[in-house]
Amino acid sequence: MAIFRRKTRGTDDPRPAIARFWAWWSERRDDVLAAYEEKRSDDLIELLRPPVAAIDPSLNWEVSPSSAKRFTLVVSSGGKAELRGLTERWALAAPDDPDVEFAPVRRADPALFDSVVMKVDDYDIELRELVAGTRVDGQHGVLDVVIHHPLFPLLDKEHRLSVAFHGLDAALGEDEAERWIGEVEVSADTPIDAIPVSMLGTVVAQLRPSGETWATLRGAGRKGPVVALVRRPLDRVERPLADTHVAVVLDYPAGPDGQPQQTAVLDDADEVVKRVLAELGGEGPRVIHIGRVTGGGQIVAHFYVDGLEVDPAGVDAVLPLWTHGTAALQTRPDPGWKAVAPLLR
Repeated sequence: MAIFRRKTRGTDDPRPAIARFWAWWSERRDDVLAAYEEKRSDDLIELLRPPVAAIDPSLNWEVSPSSAKRFTLVVSSGGKAELRGLTERWALAAPDDPDVEFAPVRRADPALFDSVVMKVDDYDIELRELVAGTRVDGQHGVLDVVIHHPLFPLLDKEHRLSVAFHGLDAALGEDEAERWIGEVEVSADTPIDAIPVSMLGTVVAQLRPSGETWATLRGAGRKGPVVALVRRPLDRVERPLADTHVAVVLDYPAGPDGQPQQTAVLDDADEVVKRVLAELGGEGPRVIHIGRVTGGGQIVAHFYVDGLEVDPAGVDAVLPLWTHGTAALQTRPDPGWKAVAPLLR
């Protein structure tokens, strides 16, 4: 048996930039509240754009009504998976403000369909007129949609998509839309059996599994068949803080097809996974076990952790438990979960 560990450069720490934002907020919050209450949108933009951009220039922000307080300040990743953890950290660091809610994503708000009119190319686009044709993609567990608005024939595709995604966020919320909506098409024609976009939440609710399961996936690799055991449901938005990929690579004596010759190999791999999870602090918002992939003489167990709060180095102590071959620990920043993308759908 041999043990290896691959070291990688850690992800940049955004916490100082977030702290500077909240220091700015403590000084200028009253100015922001006044600009919002007095509907001075230009002043609001001038106030908020620089401090949000100082966290990351790609972040989106908006001020919206709140049912509990005077308004909600949303700082959003705009659908960029690599920034979703950043907005979550921003919200977790927020002060308890009596007048303002702070949200890391756009939340579902069906009431917007009765009140919002988007101005696009001098056209007034009423969200309540958005409809969608739907098709369940059973293989991937998502809903494909074709979205239509009576004024879409007058808009180019880019503006149609902008309106469509605004409607999806209003109906489902940003995270839920990312999780449950697959392909999005926009059409100048009304889809067959179209329903109001505001009702998509009801359709999506039918896709939710009743509980957590583990799915077995089979495929072919360069060295023979590959078998994956993967958690379901599983999506990046469920663990926004888990931004660092941790792979435990376990070699074993392979049969002619590259699979283990003894069932004890998989049993021992499961024991290693349990010990690794315990070393990482157990599953939770900052730690998740994705699954394992077996084939070609290797078992790769995939985990994601919060790279700023969880140190995977302690997993080194678990590796000597593996007696079937070499054991290696690999870690790298991966906020978009690209390392396990084939396993997600």
